[in-house]
Amino acid sequence: MNLAVDRTDLRVAVPVAIGWVVAAVLVGKPEVAWFVVAGSSAVLATGVVLVCCSPAVVVRVVVTAVITSAAVVGLVAVAVAVGDVRRTPPVLDGVGHTPVQVDVVLDRDLAAGDRSVIGTLSHVDGTTVDVPVRVVPDRFAGVVRALAAGTRMSARAVVEPDEPGAATASVLFLRGAVDTEAPSGFLAGTDRARSAFADVTAALPEPGGALLRGLAIGDRSGLDPDTETAMETSALTHLTAVSGSNCAVIVAVVVLVSRALGLGRAVRAAVAITLLVGFVVLVRPDPSILRATVMAVVVLVVHLSGRPVRGVPLIAFAVSGMLVVDPWFARSFAFGLSVLATSGIVVLGPPLTALLTRWCWTPFAAAIAVPVSAQMACWPLTIPLAAALPTYAVPANLLAEPFAPVVTVVGLLACLLAPIWPAGASVVAAVAWLPASAIGAIAHGAAALPAASVPWPAGLVGVGAAVLVSGALVGAVLGPAAARVRFVVAAATVAVIGAGTVVVPLVVVRVGIPADWAIAMCDVGQGDAVLLRSAASTALVDTGDDRERLRACLDLLGVGQLDLLVLTHFDRDHVGAVDEVAGDVDVALTGPVGRPADESVVRGLTGAGADVRRADDGTAGTLGHVPWRVLWPRAGERASGNDASIVVAVEAPDTCGSCLSAVLLGDLDRSAQRRLRGVAPGPVDVVKVSHHGSADQDPELYRQLAARVGLIGVGADNTYGHPTDRALAMLAAAGTTPFRTDLQGTVVVRRGTAGPEVWTERASPEQAPPGQAPSDQALSGQAPSGRAPGGSAVARRLGPAPSEGTHARQEARARRREDRPGPVVRHPSSARRPRDRAGDVPRRAGDGHAAGSAGRRRPRARGP
Repeated sequence: MNLAVDRTDLRVAVPVAIGWVVAAVLVGKPEVAWFVVAGSSAVLATGVVLVCCSPAVVVRVVVTAVITSAAVVGLVAVAVAVGDVRRTPPVLDGVGHTPVQVDVVLDRDLAAGDRSVIGTLSHVDGTTVDVPVRVVPDRFAGVVRALAAGTRMSARAVVEPDEPGAATASVLFLRGAVDTEAPSGFLAGTDRARSAFADVTAALPEPGGALLRGLAIGDRSGLDPDTETAMETSALTHLTAVSGSNCAVIVAVVVLVSRALGLGRAVRAAVAITLLVGFVVLVRPDPSILRATVMAVVVLVVHLSGRPVRGVPLIAFAVSGMLVVDPWFARSFAFGLSVLATSGIVVLGPPLTALLTRWCWTPFAAAIAVPVSAQMACWPLTIPLAAALPTYAVPANLLAEPFAPVVTVVGLLACLLAPIWPAGASVVAAVAWLPASAIGAIAHGAAALPAASVPWPAGLVGVGAAVLVSGALVGAVLGPAAARVRFVVAAATVAVIGAGTVVVPLVVVRVGIPADWAIAMCDVGQGDAVLLRSAASTALVDTGDDRERLRACLDLLGVGQLDLLVLTHFDRDHVGAVDEVAGDVDVALTGPVGRPADESVVRGLTGAGADVRRADDGTAGTLGHVPWRVLWPRAGERASGNDASIVVAVEAPDTCGSCLSAVLLGDLDRSAQRRLRGVAPGPVDVVKVSHHGSADQDPELYRQLAARVGLIGVGADNTYGHPTDRALAMLAAAGTTPFRTDLQGTVVVRRGTAGPEVWTERASPEQAPPGQAPSDQALSGQAPSGRAPGGSAVARRLGPAPSEGTHARQEARARRREDRPGPVVRHPSSARRPRDRAGDVPRRAGDGHAAGSAGRRRPRARGP
């Protein structure tokens, strides 16, 4: 295989890149696909005429390139137009929110803890269809059991369209009982092999066991959060599951063994293709594996023909073929990262190796060139996933990569042995566990180094800056020797400026945070996470559903240990990130538990060593110098969901000069708020506004509380209209000044000389009253004293809120990785969540109160 790159490769690569961009745009706007087909056809016809009529060589070359681009764009546009018809059959028109009878075949394994799974919808009310869907099991109808890929599910379901451009066309929210039919044939065999392999590796110490299952069969469900974070920080995430490199290893091993056995070229190719397809089915394919498989098959076929194989045209052929078969791959991060990494290795690897051989041994130079080339090509695309510069990515990959092929091959052998000889498979798996553990140790070691991950600008600015850095480094590798130093200096300059634009403000923000803060609302997107602090004790009320944002907030405020964790209720936007802090919690309070998802949260906290208890209006305690008590729910009530949100009231004793009083309302709706009036205190310093500022509020309760500060945890991209105009008007009428995390980031409140003072992570100068000068005065009912980065106080008002939107109960918003089990995007707008079944967390007699300042995980002093 010839990996050398010449100019003729650009004639293939550029049109395919254009087609990729067009596909990424069209899948979000499929209705314009036929217009693009018409336009590309016109360009194609014009180009053919010009080529035939023009004698100039330059014109012919340019026009040929345009013709090739138009042809690729036309093919992709046709694929989008035809695919959109398949994805939106007429039977789904007008289905709305009425459950229909559906049959769906799972494309991936569904684990007991997964919230959703990819599948193919085959029947809707008896009508045959072929629609890619994301299936959301009904966890409130009973325990969701694990199901293998290929399982046929029959159930009633609400069908809603997925977001434009998503890989799946619709989301199926299953309702009630599900009839299942197990897979048969080869799929059933692979399921037995996977299950047997999981059994023989279950006793292996972590994280080696989980990494072994990931690299051998693509199962990373058992990877612990700390290792997952370490792998991301050290840019080793591709070693947590099967990727294209694993396919290359399998093909290489098969070809070498076949050649050693004296098999002919045709037999070697046939055996390699057969085993590769079987391997792909075993590991459950994702876009990167499919891309690698297509490339491997093409290589083997071309090799069989005796013709030379060139790297760039091979990649271009695989990409264009996959985009024509399924244009929705164009928006897949897994697909994009796989293509860019392979392209980087093919294009940059050889010349970079040649440069490095001037200073080191050739094999060592090649070993360095591969991860560096892949990182240069991929890094800009990783910014939307994690806006960071992985400092030790190259050395970590250099150390870990040699272990990956060993884990893949030996682990796969153990998987094949597991169903027929478990004892032998256990021995082989133990051998594979050693290099897998080495990968985990390298990841944890790299992540523990100083500045292991440097913050980088997010969004388009961050992507653009990363493109400039990578582009300059590519120029240094491929450009003339005279300009090499200038390219490197340019890359370093942009990198320093890019990192500095994030690091410097972050340092300034940390310096400006009041040291004596008492209450903080973390910016965790559309969700709640409120910190309470007194003396050396800290409590967290809810966690939001974004682990990275929660951790960033805790790091910003210097919070490590949590004496008390309160989970007001079990909606994802309040408990989704609980795993991030489970190991740091002494005592945890929860509301009603009954659903399987709720029980798993409680089990996770208990397993991490927390003392988990059920809270009601008889629960109280002390956090440092601050007494707190639960106002809601009332003891013995069977309510659940938002109506059962734990409401915490915090007092400010006269003897505590730095304490603030507060009431945190969870997601209580208006009817529950009315019932709360009789026990709610008032006035207080701070109120955590219920349900992210929805319109379902009781104005009388807020007037009774008469809080000076209102905290609203809300996401900038939320589609619910939160906070609503009605809620903001209600707060204004009660004399409460609202602070919103979508506009102001993390909000910190402390006790000032004349009342509460507020510091905000982000200033909103466009919302400051005209002519208002910076001030350090205490908060008044009309003009909050908000501290901008740097610590200066800026008085300002909040601008108009978005209009009222849907009040569907929300689940996790962002799907972080396409090749992982994705969270539920949302509940169908008309569906009501069933009530929790009554069920207490185990507690001891007399556990009416929970204190918050004793030693870690030791029993607390309790009141009556």
